[in-house]
Amino acid sequence: MSQTSYPPNTPASEPDSSMPQLSPNVPGRPPAGQQLSPYPPASEPPPPDYGAGYGAWPPATVTPSGPTPPRKPSRAIWIAPAAVVAIVLLLAGAFAMGRTFSGSSVTRTGTGQPAPTVAVPPSAQDLQQTIINVINTVQPSVVEVQGQSATGGDIGSGEILTSDGYIVTNNHVVEGAQSFTVLLSSGKQYPATVVGTAPQDDLAVLKIAATGLQPITIGDSSKVQVGQFAIAIGSPLGLQQSATLGIVSAVNRTADEGPGGARALTGLIQTSAPINPGNSGGALVDLQGRLIGIPTLGASSPQTGGAANGIGFAIPSDRVKFVTDQLIKNGKLVNTGQGFLGISGQDVTPQLAAAYNLPVQSGVLITGFANDAAGASPAQTAGLRTGDIITAVNGTEIASSSDLASALVSQSPGTQVKLTVHRGSSQLTITVTLGERPANLQG
Repeated sequence: MSQTSYPPNTPASEPDSSMPQLSPNVPGRPPAGQQLSPYPPASEPPPPDYGAGYGAWPPATVTPSGPTPPRKPSRAIWIAPAAVVAIVLLLAGAFAMGRTFSGSSVTRTGTGQPAPTVAVPPSAQDLQQTIINVINTVQPSVVEVQGQSATGGDIGSGEILTSDGYIVTNNHVVEGAQSFTVLLSSGKQYPATVVGTAPQDDLAVLKIAATGLQPITIGDSSKVQVGQFAIAIGSPLGLQQSATLGIVSAVNRTADEGPGGARALTGLIQTSAPINPGNSGGALVDLQGRLIGIPTLGASSPQTGGAANGIGFAIPSDRVKFVTDQLIKNGKLVNTGQGFLGISGQDVTPQLAAAYNLPVQSGVLITGFANDAAGASPAQTAGLRTGDIITAVNGTEIASSSDLASALVSQSPGTQVKLTVHRGSSQLTITVTLGERPANLQG
């Protein structure tokens, strides 16, 4: 499915307040209203204030040195021996009373005994140690990407792909910057150059002049399951080599980085592992330390506009490998390998249906067509028209553009799909042979 192109970071004119809004995870630029708009990477935090900011201690009171002055005679109060005896008797009586009442249950406090510890089952200890081992194994393959532009500096993350210095990150991490520095986990810094970018996949490849690096192990994202553990590693808010833990919350999500789905990312992995500005381009790995995705987007609340905790999205590793192999070899994406329907559309809502007397309450209304890599719209070639409403693909219900994109994401060019279409009062079944999504398509 095609979407209309748009200027980068242009907010949507009519956001859908019913769904969580998404914002890419790189600091610098603020999220564009209700739409996904690349976060600029997080700038490095200011150096800590070791002075009054931490609370200055008051100066110690100093007593001048010198001879000790003679003491004045004290006015001591002398206690008669009889009084001393009386006090001793009173104390003894109090002690006896204490022994008398000690028969009741009395809990003593302030004994100085430490609180009891909790016995941890061996299985939990093993899981904890596994997570520690994964983080220690993966960190040398994760880098911090620092970009400089005329307006300042931004920070994102990246992964080492090859031992001779090819590094993958998000396109929105490098977009708009003129120079780049890569900071390794060892603390070494290298200048970096851009090898190639794929804006429609939000991926880019950098190169540094280094050897003997530790490439990350790339896993098979097609085998990722909802509920499995996931660890995100990167530089959120410029805090290098930070790690967070969560699970895979969902797979095959679709998110839009532009208004009206102008730059749709499909097949995304949703995770509860906290990701923040600066995590973009970093690593989402499984408990074997294999890359399963690249954190790219974070959700924001449509009500407050603030971050929606525990909802982040990552580009699946299978797509990362497919794109980066081409960028390293050709400097650009030669073929997308993605099926292409060739329409632009609008989500049908009950309000829209009522306003225009549409025959259905949900689906995708075709508003125009777009050409595939061969220069034609497969949908238009198959006989679809503007005004048609797509409500199902191969029998699976389609309620929105996101549903349509998800239904087509795993389809290869040349695949035939059956669309259920409403045209006026008629319902039709139209077979479309998918084309190939153009490599230079921005939407």
